[in-house]
Order: sequence, then structure tokens, then C-alpha cells
Amino acid sequence: MLRLAEAADGYLARIRLPGGLIGAGQLRMLARLAAELGDGRAELTSRGNVQLRGLAADAAEPLTDQLARAGLFPSPEHDRVRNVLASPLAGLDGGPDLTAIVRVLDAALCARPRLAELPGRFLFAVDDGRGDVAGLSADVVARVRADGAVVNGLAVRGTAAEDVVTVMLACAEAFLDVRATEGGTAWRIAELADGAERVRVAVAARLGLTAAAPPPSTSLAPAGSDGSTAPTAPADRPVGVVGTAAVLLAPLGRLTADQLTWLADRTGERPARVTPWRSVVLPDLPDAAGLIRDAAGLGFGVDATSLWLRVTACAGRPGCASALADVQADAAAFAARWPDRIVHVSGCARHCGRPAATQVDVTATSEGYQVAGV
Repeated sequence: MLRLAEAADGYLARIRLPGGLIGAGQLRMLARLAAELGDGRAELTSRGNVQLRGLAADAAEPLTDQLARAGLFPSPEHDRVRNVLASPLAGLDGGPDLTAIVRVLDAALCARPRLAELPGRFLFAVDDGRGDVAGLSADVVARVRADGAVVNGLAVRGTAAEDVVTVMLACAEAFLDVRATEGGTAWRIAELADGAERVRVAVAARLGLTAAAPPPSTSLAPAGSDGSTAPTAPADRPVGVVGTAAVLLAPLGRLTADQLTWLADRTGERPARVTPWRSVVLPDLPDAAGLIRDAAGLGFGVDATSLWLRVTACAGRPGCASALADVQADAAAFAARWPDRIVHVSGCARHCGRPAATQVDVTATSEGYQVAGV
């Protein structure tokens, strides 16, 4: 059964989307579940997943059934470890498409019973060479380019998806082996004593691999809809038209059921991609510029001037019992006050969901908001 987490506004369900990939039918199903079982919205997470909240305590059974039918819950035993990031624009503005690697990785992960022992924080990343997800502190990182692939510093033999996945899962298994020698309590490779090197040495010996040459210093630099990256935008987070794709920002990382349905109606054969920056990529559009205009009218952020590129907020009231304010309602005003800064608004001193790049830190207290970083 899907495990639900209790919150002040009901129960919460996290639905994992390896690589952020989600098809049109799956989007429609999420829209329906959000409207019928939840609070009518879906939250996008920093791992490219989706959350439904405001659920009843008995919602796990119908959610489990519907998610399994839609292919979003393939293995109850492995669900919490299906944490896979992928470069959202891979294959759309240059470089290889990573979809096959993500699909093979997810299937192979679920097929190995032992890997269900991985901690829920353990993270895989598949990067197309631009460094966008390779820099997000994943435990196992595959850097895939047209001329070859590197996994955790080891050169992969072959370029097929299966070749890359074999090395990635060997790293995960080596982590479990090393962790067992230390008592089995570490959540991440970085928590092990000299963990990265010990895992690398173990995998190299097991598969007969050698260390790869250092990656080149150049990377793909995705551009905004005007062909350039706005200087005030966070690095590697394009918005708007990218080739024949559109990148749309979800306001505060939240989408209504109507917005989900609208996205589903515009998702073609290639799935949409939820990014770690709480945006959605729609590939292969016949008229990306026209779609951008429509999306703006529905509340999406569609260019590098959008407030939603620079402001984040925790759940706040009424969703969190610890929150001292409705931070989501107040976040836009704070972002407008500092239009060129990255702002995070927290409902309490725990600062849940605060990005590492935050420049202006706004925290609700019993006496009002406290601001740091200005």
C-alpha cells in the first residue's frame, strides 16, 4: 500500500516520477485524483516528483490501485527508492535523450529485491553533460554524452542504456555492502567514511572498470525564449521556448487539477518532464510560442522575468501545524519586493524546502516576518 504522511490539512501522498517523466494519461489521472481525493492541487518537489495533499486517511487503497493501473506504482517494495533525476532538456536542445536510460534504470531497480533496502534519501542522477542534475548531490551520477558515459568517476564500457544502468546499480549495491560494514545506518554515500572512493574501488574491481578522464569544462547552456539566459535568472533554469519545447513554471510549485488537465491535452508521444526546479517541460510542440501565450493566461510562469523563477515557500498554514503564517499567500509580494533575488518564505524556523541558492530568507515568527539577506 502507498504510505501516506499525516499533515495539518489531511494526509499527503508522494508519487515518484523517475526522471520527472509523466505521460498525458498519467497527468489526467493525477488531475482527477487531486480533484476527487485531495485538495484539488498537485505539488512539484525538488526531486521532480509530485505530491497530493488534503487526502482522507482511507485514501491509500484507491490511490494505490489507480497509480498502479497508470504505471506509476510498479513495485510497492521499491517505491521509496525510485529517486531518479535526469536533465530535463536532454535531447531537446542538444545532447543525448536520456529517456531510455531512465526507463531501464527504474525497471532494473525494481527487479532487484536487495535494492529495496536502499534508504529513501538515496538519489540517482542521469546528466546529459550540462551539469544541471549532476550538481544536485546525488549518490550515483551518470554523465552521459554522445562519445561515452561516466558513472561516479568510472568509464562505462559501451553506450547502451543497459551498460550505464549496470554500473549505476553496481554503485548502489556497493553502497549497501560498505554500509553493512559500518553498522548499516548511513543514508547517503557521503555519510560513509571515505564512501565515494570505497564504492568506486569496489565497483571498479567487480566490473573491471577504470577511472575516467576529468569531464570537459564546457557544458550546454540552455537559453530562454529570447535566445539568451537572463542574468538575473538562476543558472541552467530556462523558461519559455526551448527549440520545439516549452518550459512552464508552476506557481510556487503547485498545479491545479485544471492546469494538470491542460498540460495533459498538450503532451504528445514523448512524455512531459517535471523538473527539480518545479517547472514542467512539454516536448515536440507544433507551436511552442503560441502555447506559451496560452500558458501565461492560465497562471504559469513563461519567461525569465516571472516571479515563480525566484520565489519558493514551504506549505505554511493551513497545511502545516508548525507554520505561523500562510506563507504561500504572502510569497509573491516578497518576491516582487526583491525582483532580482532568490527568495524563500518559511512558515517557521525549520525552513523546510529552502533552496541552497536562497539569497533572501523570509521567516514567519510569532511577531511577524523576519527577513535575512537583504
